[in-house]
Amino acid sequence: MGIFRRKKKEVREVLPTASFYPSWLESTSTPMLLSTVYRCVDLISDSIAVLPLETYRIDADGFKTPMRDTEIFDILNLEPNEDMTRFVFFKVMAASMLLRGNAYAYIERENNRVQQLIYIPSNHVSIEFLKIDGKKRKRYRVTGFDDYDLPALVDPQDMIHIPDFSYDGITGVSRLTHARQTLQIASDSEAHASGFFKSGANMAGVLTIEGARLTKEQKAQNYREWESRTNPVTGNPNGVVILEGNQKYQPISVTPKDSQLLESRQFNVIDICRFFSVSPVKAFDLTKSSYATIEATQLEFLNDTLLPVLTKFETEFNRKVFLRAERKNMIAEFNTSVLLRTDKASQASYWNTMFQIGAAKPNEIRREVNLSRVEGGDETFVQVNVQPLKKAAAGNPDGTNITNDGTE
Repeated sequence: MGIFRRKKKEVREVLPTASFYPSWLESTSTPMLLSTVYRCVDLISDSIAVLPLETYRIDADGFKTPMRDTEIFDILNLEPNEDMTRFVFFKVMAASMLLRGNAYAYIERENNRVQQLIYIPSNHVSIEFLKIDGKKRKRYRVTGFDDYDLPALVDPQDMIHIPDFSYDGITGVSRLTHARQTLQIASDSEAHASGFFKSGANMAGVLTIEGARLTKEQKAQNYREWESRTNPVTGNPNGVVILEGNQKYQPISVTPKDSQLLESRQFNVIDICRFFSVSPVKAFDLTKSSYATIEATQLEFLNDTLLPVLTKFETEFNRKVFLRAERKNMIAEFNTSVLLRTDKASQASYWNTMFQIGAAKPNEIRREVNLSRVEGGDETFVQVNVQPLKKAAAGNPDGTNITNDGTE
């Protein structure tokens, strides 16, 4: 059994309120209210979480053999810790990296074997350089995270650390930090749109009464009359106000059309997508898209957005979860072929090509598409209706076929 286990806590009923957020989410909850930020973070984290992190054994010739009957396979693909499934674990790790710039998970070991991967919110971890045996050594200090009995100082080999963009290669910087100006503009645009519609789409203005000097009471009466006719709370958001002959109303607000509110909100989508390396099409902005665009966007997303993040995860897990002596013949890699599961045409084309060149056996293909094993399906097959180019050039006058061994 593992050494560090989750502390038992008293079960208390918590009433849901508008401000009920975990403390470590308070600084990121506001940007997540923007639909584009939410979509980009949800898209990338979900795309990572759906991929199995397969473990392989590598032989002397570099060939990989799946290794599924080991504890590390269960930890990476089923239950990283006692509180999370594989999907939840990788989703929160990816979301933490995107929103806070760093993702951390403590590696609980027993007799040098991995027992659990315990996710730690990044605001509970700080990096320190201590002088140990006359040399500066990096250590991770964990504070304020009382869900588990974790050591205060953690050695680097016991901490999964995945930084996002980094200036020093040690600490990651949140994408929200780089995008703070864009996010502020987007937030202000949304707040302005919300306030405009909340006010019944009415604009501010000046009511002029010519040739009269009103008393304080008369002004207050006019305010009340105007408010009762146009206030959306009273049920008259677009009510009609009767003006006397010497009264004139002059709007002073900039209209949404003049302020290009809709154009600004649409540009905000594109600008936020740039920071997450996500095409606006993946964020459901289909204003300038076609079927060909959507098809190309999927490949672009895999190569430009997902592949760099997957590489970060793979390299960090490979150098931390395996012992130094195991790294030469053991490796963990995400199985990206899962992304073809819902695209049957692409899946069929891929496996057909692999079968035709003898790279995949029938039973291997049937296993990947969830079909049972068949007799004789453990052999590789290749097409036989081909011949060397020199024999084709020589030709055969009587029209008979010449096989590779020269027989007819």
